[in-house]
Amino acid sequence: MTAHLDDQATTTHGGSLSLRLAARSAAAFVLLAVLVAAKADPVVSFDSWLSRAAHSAAIAAPLWRAAMAAVTVTGSTTVIGPLAALACLILLVRGRWRHAVFVVAALTITLGARLAVLNVVARPRPVDQLAPASSYAFPSGHTAASATAALVAVMVCWPMLRRRGSRIALAVVAGLWAVAVGVSRVALVVHWPTDVLGAWLFVLAVVPVVWWVCFRGQKTYTL
Repeated sequence: MTAHLDDQATTTHGGSLSLRLAARSAAAFVLLAVLVAAKADPVVSFDSWLSRAAHSAAIAAPLWRAAMAAVTVTGSTTVIGPLAALACLILLVRGRWRHAVFVVAALTITLGARLAVLNVVARPRPVDQLAPASSYAFPSGHTAASATAALVAVMVCWPMLRRRGSRIALAVVAGLWAVAVGVSRVALVVHWPTDVLGAWLFVLAVVPVVWWVCFRGQKTYTL
């Protein structure tokens, strides 16, 4: 009886933390989106300064530019989509249907909602792009896709890994990859820096809510 109550308390506490993270990230994202849409001087100045620096660095260092071009490809949905499908298949084979549903829902909802925001804000991209890119800029699609995939991977695999070191390694590798993709979008001047920041905040606002909906009342949903 006591163990059951402890599990309930732990799950409730984890759900509360997830929702608080989502709420704070959502508030920060809305504030940033308003500033971007209003073309606030501090945002425009910061983005322009860092984009100029990124452009100069990429032109001066072809190897850096090539590396960023290789990294940015990994954040494409053409890469993440098939990997997510494979992950879902493995989860279903292992009888973890709820996790498979979460993977599909998190990616679909996050990237779908991002398209809605993209068209509402309608922010133009930088003009001196160093890689092919189309549509509007805010928030970054590659950054949102990679951050969603990284966060989903950590949340799904965390309960399956028993060793603390394995969990930390997973979180570090997934986090560094997501950050690298975001950096690559700025390095190739296909996005403004705040497009990337906005994508990270957006993912943190949406994915924990999807996780809570899929796993509320389940012990496995607590990280």
